[in-house]
Amino acid sequence: MQHVPYRGCFITGTDTGIGKTIVTAALALSLKERGLRVAVMKPIETGCQNTERLGTDGEHLRMAADATTSIDLICPYRFFLPVAPLAAARAAGITIEIDHIATACRDLARDCDFVVVEGVGGLMVPLAEKMDVRDLIASLGLPTLVVGRAALGGVNHALLTIEALRQRAIPIIGIVLNQLVTKLNHEQTRSTVELIRERSGVPVFGPLPYESECRLDWMTGVRTIAGDPTIRSLAERLVSLSR
Repeated sequence: MQHVPYRGCFITGTDTGIGKTIVTAALALSLKERGLRVAVMKPIETGCQNTERLGTDGEHLRMAADATTSIDLICPYRFFLPVAPLAAARAAGITIEIDHIATACRDLARDCDFVVVEGVGGLMVPLAEKMDVRDLIASLGLPTLVVGRAALGGVNHALLTIEALRQRAIPIIGIVLNQLVTKLNHEQTRSTVELIRERSGVPVFGPLPYESECRLDWMTGVRTIAGDPTIRSLAERLVSLSR
């Protein structure tokens, strides 16, 4: 891991569709409420209907942080096809370059106290011919927060992700578990949380409640999640770790 002259964290997931964007947005808002100037970043987004603008995830993060930053800094690579980044980049005739993303991240950091970076998919998602999301995290030099599911399959996915991060000696802030459905199997959830805590050896936060309001009014949902004790605890941890 390289030393970087700015404070921040990288948010990855155990899978796609796991809730990284809502966690990133809620954390950004919670950090802002603590008086920090927060920048958000979604280095790569696919499935953008208009590649001249931010995609849905990037726009949601920008709203949460109330950012006026250039979209080319918030999301340097925007692709039309809703496929894995490497496939989307190939179709667009573009090569994703880590140095370009790292430069954008440094530029964002100049005018803020903390940078929150949301990844794309999981750790092993390929970005270029010999580069995946782990390479991007290592290049940015940021500690990582893992978002996982508080449901069946959550244990395996979380532990594999933690193992992959440790293989690259990437610092791990912890795992935040997300409820992706309205109705939970409480025994299943309880055992998932307990086993991940027991086997991962890293702090486990949550699970966060399912927030249906996000589908109706994004910022109302983000404010609700930002006020949850799990996000508040995470924000306090990030502030303390970055001092």
